Amino acid sequence: MQTEAPSTDRRRRERERRASLDLEGEDLTCLVLSLEEEMHEAAEDLRFEYTARLRDEVNELKRELREVAEAG
Repeated sequence: MQTEAPSTDRRRRERERRASLDLEGEDLTCLVLSLEEEMHEAAEDLRFEYTARLRDEVNELKRELREVAEAG
């Protein structure tokens, strides 16, 4: 399995994160699922620090999703 360098992953995630500011509902959910998949792949590759950063970002996005749902 070929993976991107951590700095490339980080830049891509930052672009997605900035884009997520304009995302709502389904799109944000898709981003969370994508990041969770990337997190699991990073764990399989024993990239645990990166995995932890992704976990934290996923948790933050899930919190945002809950807030959006509550504001409904």
